[in-house]
Amino acid sequence: MSQRKEHLMLELKELLGIVLYLAASFSLLATVKSLILIQLGINDFVHGYLKALIESLALGKIAMLTQNIPVLNALDDKSLLISCLFKAVVMSVIVFLGGGLEERIFAKHVAEASPKQELMMVIAHLSGLFAVFYALFLARGLDKALGPGRLLQLLTKPPSSNSPHQD
Repeated sequence: MSQRKEHLMLELKELLGIVLYLAASFSLLATVKSLILIQLGINDFVHGYLKALIESLALGKIAMLTQNIPVLNALDDKSLLISCLFKAVVMSVIVFLGGGLEERIFAKHVAEASPKQELMMVIAHLSGLFAVFYALFLARGLDKALGPGRLLQLLTKPPSSNSPHQD
């Protein structure tokens, strides 16, 4: 296999992992939101899951390309904690605003929630998005710092008998 094909396969594998992670995470957020809306008499499960899948595909590629987006890398010279916090906040706001715009254009319902309920849903949604993106960027940052593939190896394989960190 040529070097170019190997590089493409590695990128596709990375993209698939990110998309699957985002799809699972966004589906959980869609479930929570739909369960809240069902209490208001609005069944939004299908729309929520479709939106979660579409967003995971679109945002998976965006998340992969973050190393090329200057605004997201503005704090890369800071600690991993600060850099990931910043990236998670920026991506959460982008997704939240984009999702709000999409809901206004395509949603078939108008939630009849009180301002207090709407505020709680906004806070819950932004908190969920932040947690999803923080975990994603932290994992990507750790993988980069440890060396490509090392984080996955540490998480999925038992420590070797040669490890200097044995008890």
